[in-house]
Amino acid sequence: MNKVSRALGAAMLCLGLLLSAGFVMAKQEPTTPTKDQTKKEKTATVNGTVSAVTDSTLTIVDSKKAEHTVAVTSDTKVTKAGKDAAIADVKANDVVTIEVKKGEGNTWTAVKISVNSSE
Repeated sequence: MNKVSRALGAAMLCLGLLLSAGFVMAKQEPTTPTKDQTKKEKTATVNGTVSAVTDSTLTIVDSKKAEHTVAVTSDTKVTKAGKDAAIADVKANDVVTIEVKKGEGNTWTAVKISVNSSE
């Protein structure tokens, strides 16, 4: 009987510890995603020659002669010759590489525009 009560006591102690650990884990606040984890949006890369540019859109023609218009926002990063630039620095006939994220429907928004050169 003494061995049974010790075994039963040990089992109850283990169960109590497991339940306590479970409550502690449940009380912890969920971790927030890091900056890199939140930026894991699906993006694509589009290359082409600029045919038109405004403050809010950039239109390019790719190597297959297809025209693509992408939205430009205040969050769009623009570089020219490896240095920070503004959308106003992008001109017609500039060769660009654009990192875009797809929006609703067939809309694209430019995340990053890199001006490679002019033709």
